[in-house]
Amino acid sequence: MKRILMLLTVVALMMVMVAMSVAPAFAAPSSPCSGNGSGSLVPALGEIGQYDRNADGWVCKYDRYDQNGFYVSSRYKDDRLTA
Repeated sequence: MKRILMLLTVVALMMVMVAMSVAPAFAAPSSPCSGNGSGSLVPALGEIGQYDRNADGWVCKYDRYDQNGFYVSSRYKDDRLTA
């Protein structure tokens, strides 16, 4: 009985490990901007419009922070994952 219980435990752990390694491949992106969801979609107005390569009126904004969490700068790019 102990052997069967040990075998089932090992098989269950293996199934969990496989599920955890495969799950990220099927996860949807959290943002239409690439880069691990670090970008946010903003309207391409004013000077920002020069980064709008596909002329759809939207660009991705990437904010950069220092080690202490203070805002440093922003950059704009038209690298959306969806149209």
